[in-house]
Amino acid sequence: MPTGQITIGTVTINKNPAYGTVWWNIRFNQKTIITADATRKTYDNGPEIILGIIFIRNVVKSEGDSLRNYITDTAIFGKNPFTITPPPATDLGNGDGNALSVAYYNGGRDLKGVLELIRPQRYNIKFPYWYKVV
Repeated sequence: MPTGQITIGTVTINKNPAYGTVWWNIRFNQKTIITADATRKTYDNGPEIILGIIFIRNVVKSEGDSLRNYITDTAIFGKNPFTITPPPATDLGNGDGNALSVAYYNGGRDLKGVLELIRPQRYNIKFPYWYKVV
C-alpha cells in the first residue's frame, strides 16, 4: 500500500493518520491476591485486547461518507470484524505498519464524535477500534 493511505475494512482514506493516534492494552480476568502467609499470587486466564483511536484530519467528504456507510452497513457498528491496514510508519498496537486483521468498531451504537465536518467537503475523523491480541 502506498504511503499516505489507511484502509479500514474496504474503505481507503488517502491521508496518513495524524500524530496523536493512540492505543493502549487491557488485560482481562487477571486477579492478584495476597495469601495468609503474605505471598503475592496473580491468576491470569484472560485475553489481552488493544483499544485505540485513529485520528485522521482533513479527509475528503466522500471518503468520510464511505467510512460512515461501511460502519453502519457492513461492520454494523461493533458486530462484524474487519481489517485495518495502516501506512508503514503508523503503529496501531501491532507494530509499525502491521495490519489489525480482526478489528472491531468500538464507538458503541452510534457515530457520535467519529465524523466532524470541519468545512464544506472535509471531515476530521476519530475512529475508535478494539483488537484482540493473539
